[in-house]
Amino acid sequence: MFTPASPTAQYLFDAIEASTKTQKEIAREVGYPSANIITMMKKGETKVPVSRIPALAKALDIDTSELIDIALKEYHPELRTCLREFYGVGLNLQQKLMLELLDEAETITPVELDAGLCDTLLQVMVFAGRLQMEIG
Repeated sequence: MFTPASPTAQYLFDAIEASTKTQKEIAREVGYPSANIITMMKKGETKVPVSRIPALAKALDIDTSELIDIALKEYHPELRTCLREFYGVGLNLQQKLMLELLDEAETITPVELDAGLCDTLLQVMVFAGRLQMEIG
């Protein structure tokens, strides 16, 4: 079996192999006139354009942020480090939701995450996790 040397190409290769769509269908959804470019990307013969990653992820029903993170790590590691440090790029969905909740709360009143509030939030999250496990 073919294995691309590029981590980004490997991730794309695996997603395409797992998809029920043809490469032609994927290409059309991403905005390419033919499947040739998809083949070249999945083999690692050409880089995956970062600007096309959201459309690719949607067409393949995969996590956009994961594919972006893999591509940035391979193609632009310094940019990835900078973005992660200053903008939180690379956060998972739950972490992003927590930040959105904090932003929403701050539209109502300022929130200071002191030790007491952090301890209370931790207790609430642990309780919620245990409850979810019990419910199944």
